[in-house]
Amino acid sequence: MEQVSISIDATVASRIIQREFDRLLNYAAIDAAHAGVPALGAYWPGQGGFNAGLVRGEDGAPDYYLIVPQLTEQLSAVWGGYGEEVEGASSASDGLANTRALLADSNEHPAAKLASEFTADGHNDFYLPARRELQLAEANVPELFEKAYYWSSSQRSANLAYHMGFEDGWLYYGTHKSNEFLVRPVRRFIP
Repeated sequence: MEQVSISIDATVASRIIQREFDRLLNYAAIDAAHAGVPALGAYWPGQGGFNAGLVRGEDGAPDYYLIVPQLTEQLSAVWGGYGEEVEGASSASDGLANTRALLADSNEHPAAKLASEFTADGHNDFYLPARRELQLAEANVPELFEKAYYWSSSQRSANLAYHMGFEDGWLYYGTHKSNEFLVRPVRRFIP
């Protein structure tokens, strides 16, 4: 094996070593945080449902696992608030924030209310998923859903909101808020 010598400024070398050390510590922390996580699609004891996958947090929010509960009967409702654009309910990724905005609104939003009232394994922090959360569920655990349309908490305009087709895998954006579709509550597990 041939050896090579190079000269590096001590300050630069120190930064390189520190960066690599921090990177290794980060990998160790990730491994520790994910220890005990059930396989994708497996039931997560004590968490209220099945592991639908890891969702990357946005804007500094922590990453979280999306938990999809098993339902004994299908839930359905209208989105609600037709003709009104709800401030704070247009996030493509943050269903929890969307649901909170919908519940705080003066108009009724039956789909969000139905999702937020769901409980499982002692958890009462369920919400109506955002469109990207539904896309993740459709990609990772479609077997947990009926082949039907499900509301997301992501609104498109005063009259329209997004819904996900679990029969064809399409995300639909031109749907009147007055239509009735299935509702699937979800919750988060933050490692």
